[in-house]
Amino acid sequence: MTFKQNTYFSPINNLSFIDHFIFNLKLIVFVVSSITLIFVVFLFGKLIPFFDKWFPVIFHKLLIWLLSIQIDREGEIDTSNNPNLYISNHLSYLDIPILGSTFPMRFVAKSEVEVWPLFGFLAKLGRTIFISRKRSDSLDQKNKIFKSLSSDEKVFIFPEGTTSDGNRVLDFKSSSFSALEGQNLSIQPIVIVYSDLNGIPINRWLRPVIAWYGDMDLKPHLLKLARLRSIKVKLIYLDVVNTKNFCNRKDISNYLENKIKKVYSSAISKKLAK
Repeated sequence: MTFKQNTYFSPINNLSFIDHFIFNLKLIVFVVSSITLIFVVFLFGKLIPFFDKWFPVIFHKLLIWLLSIQIDREGEIDTSNNPNLYISNHLSYLDIPILGSTFPMRFVAKSEVEVWPLFGFLAKLGRTIFISRKRSDSLDQKNKIFKSLSSDEKVFIFPEGTTSDGNRVLDFKSSSFSALEGQNLSIQPIVIVYSDLNGIPINRWLRPVIAWYGDMDLKPHLLKLARLRSIKVKLIYLDVVNTKNFCNRKDISNYLENKIKKVYSSAISKKLAK
């Protein structure tokens, strides 16, 4: 007799009564705080740009606190006026609050996200730049990103274009860098590595608990995350590069792809060796 494998199965123990109580208490605080923040942004966001700009950062920090996510950092992120664009590998929707909790930046997302229930609403409040994947809209995509970069805004792109299973980094889409081609702009690559769940080192069988990819249903995946006691992640900040040192967007894409793939592969290999 054979059994269908449960994609979300994990040896992680379920929460105790105390764990449930603490999480529910934190959830109440999170919801009340988030609703308050949203009202403040609606009422004063246009009058006081500070609220509009920093709302995503505060919201992401609250979400990280709710899910008990511990962030370790290796290297230094350049928050000066030098980098215009930040990029990283992409495994989960958790990448956004983890990466966006540092300082104000605008994420680039596919246009379909704009109409998603709740997530689309929050993405719009977070000043997300929505782009279409249609080839005919490539010029509009380029102009949207370049306009933000020219306004000295920090922009964040996931060059893979979608999430991976966490066992590897997918090939980059060179079109992600079309707005930077022929420009004198800086990019800081970041590698995100999920290392532990409830103190248990993550292996390839546990990565689907975090990684959301393919045809996974969102609801059971979210419920699985809510039953975790803690999540540990590492952000590895790589050296800033300048686009003027590359001939075209494909050269930029290939260089950054190889850099991130090498560091990510090394990071998960070291984790498995421990």
